[in-house]
Amino acid sequence: MYVSPASLAAYLPVYERGLLAALREIADTIPHHDLSIQWDVCQEVLVFEHYFPHRPPTYKADIYAMLARLGDAVPDDVECGCHLCYGSPRDEHLVMPKDTAIVVELAHGVLPRLHRPMDYLHLPVPQDRTDDAYFAPLAGLALPVETMLYLGLIHHADAAGDHARIDAARKVVPRFGIATECGWGRTDPARVPGLLAAHRHVMEDVTRR
Repeated sequence: MYVSPASLAAYLPVYERGLLAALREIADTIPHHDLSIQWDVCQEVLVFEHYFPHRPPTYKADIYAMLARLGDAVPDDVECGCHLCYGSPRDEHLVMPKDTAIVVELAHGVLPRLHRPMDYLHLPVPQDRTDDAYFAPLAGLALPVETMLYLGLIHHADAAGDHARIDAARKVVPRFGIATECGWGRTDPARVPGLLAAHRHVMEDVTRR
């Protein structure tokens, strides 16, 4: 989406071929039982949020079809997941989601088009969202039985908030895994031990309940 609108239609197929070539190289190099492919879907989420000044009139159908093609390109014996992302420069979203409605819409648009299972779906949860309104659209999320839902409920140095977000999600979703909101590639490395510990502490607390 940082390509000129006049060139976008010509550029996207070239970019997709590059992604598929990289995927083939990875799958040919790493034993499949040791491999998990996660598609990091950020630009497409931002297109749905109208973050960019332009978007094609057929953007929904185009995005659904593209993500389904990429998902189907992952070998059947390789774990495949999808992270619907709002970006994480400086550990902050480019757009703060109003609620989970758009990520639910994207999931419903892509998953039925896949010809292979999607093993997991990861959705972000902003740190300040412990309210019922953010999680409410998840009540309508219909995932295939083989797809595990992970929610980005864990935030750095916020144990009370972690539990509050988990409790809010539980009101709507009976079963989910926990994770951080986004990847750690741009975070301060000093935060990583605390993030790992936060996951462990939450799981220990849940087990004791």
